[in-house]
Amino acid sequence: MPLNNLLSDPVNALTDAYRNSVDMRKRLYGESLLKSFTGRTDVPVSNSDFTPSELANLDSLIKQHYQQKMAYFTRPKAELLQDAAQLEQNAQDDIRRSNREQKNGLTLITPERFQNRARLQLTQAQQLRDAAQGKLPTDFTFDYMGYGERTDRSGVNSFSNDPLGWAQTLGRFRYKIDPATGAYEAYDKYDFNNEVHKYEAEKYADMPPPARLANALINTLFGDPYALGEAYLTGSKSVPISIKGRVK
Repeated sequence: MPLNNLLSDPVNALTDAYRNSVDMRKRLYGESLLKSFTGRTDVPVSNSDFTPSELANLDSLIKQHYQQKMAYFTRPKAELLQDAAQLEQNAQDDIRRSNREQKNGLTLITPERFQNRARLQLTQAQQLRDAAQGKLPTDFTFDYMGYGERTDRSGVNSFSNDPLGWAQTLGRFRYKIDPATGAYEAYDKYDFNNEVHKYEAEKYADMPPPARLANALINTLFGDPYALGEAYLTGSKSVPISIKGRVK
């Protein structure tokens, strides 16, 4: 760190040094936990929490994702309608499976998972039908890319699937984009109520506060690096995300 920067603006200089030396995934996790413990979960994750280089990487990631989505939604009309029909058929199959699960009381795969997947497939089918009529979506979900996956036996996430780091930093996040200008906003919640952490988060939510803290600390010590997040960054404790950028 240049000495003149430290002397002229010590707060910003130290902040820059911190952000340049600590991985943004760890920063966001720790800072969000601090917001949870101090009752500041109304303060969103925003551009000011990241370095210019990190934000430029986010621009690049969303640009690539948006281009892939546009290539998918601008295919020939017949292809779009064919895929929409297949998704609708898949959704009906899932609804029938859900009904069988409920009737038979099977627990290997919960009926709710079939129902949720059916709803998603019907939404995707409608998007394809709209695209076939020239109405392209402007709101997208960035899918999970290794976020929270247990990639080795120690339970430590290697983050090897995303060199830019954002997919693991925010997990699955939404963004809305203006096709004319390329301006976008990444928005969602930084929480642990997702496909990866849902059941652990629900366990903690049912515990009284002393038990929640004790179990979260014990589980952290015994190899779950996300235990505190699962216990304290779900539901009303989650932190909103609002990061703005441009891809053109």
